[in-house]
Amino acid sequence: MAKSKIIKDLANSNIDTITALKRAKVLFSELGNEKLLNWVNFEISGYPLDADLPSYRIEQGSLMGSYMKGSMASHMKWTNVSIPLGKMPEDIKKEMLSIKFSEGVEALKQLADEYSTGDKKLGKVIPADLFPAIATFNNDPYMIITSAHVTVATHSIYNIFSMIESKLLDTLLLLEKEFGNLDELDLDIASKSPEELSQISDKITVIIYNDYSVNVGDNNTLKNSVIGQQSND
Repeated sequence: MAKSKIIKDLANSNIDTITALKRAKVLFSELGNEKLLNWVNFEISGYPLDADLPSYRIEQGSLMGSYMKGSMASHMKWTNVSIPLGKMPEDIKKEMLSIKFSEGVEALKQLADEYSTGDKKLGKVIPADLFPAIATFNNDPYMIITSAHVTVATHSIYNIFSMIESKLLDTLLLLEKEFGNLDELDLDIASKSPEELSQISDKITVIIYNDYSVNVGDNNTLKNSVIGQQSND
């Protein structure tokens, strides 16, 4: 059987991610699976604050900033360098260094384009009230942090697109195998029993959600840190 045009277009990068998601939404609506529709809607429009993000939308960055050691009268200063984390517990470190991308794919593309050139750094600002804790984990009473932010490489955003498109391609291949050509964006639901439809829906759910991870630190003050340009002081 010749491959569906939607599959060939996606495999050959002849359509963008948002178009592929919209087509998948039409197909998913035939199955009536709310969980699948939520995923495609969130990818298109963005994830709500209370939604668990897929693991591919959470990137671990590096803590950068400025700090000094010594007294105000006599001290050494380090500017825009990697800030040591000392004996910070792993769960706190993971949350602090996590950059969470909840934007829809169109907003993500604009973000990638904006940060792909120039000196702007993609990441989040660390609140000043956490600076003393970071110094404490370094067991250094003379360490005074003056600024801190977590940065990630811009290619992290492109990795998100790759994951979304890979999941869509696997899903479309499964639907084509079960229902035949998908070019009309219409599934012959009547050809399957309720049990068969449920099994197909479950298989797609596994493809979409198999690498989800629960958001860590939902009550952590870092959850509302913003993504944006970081200072280089």
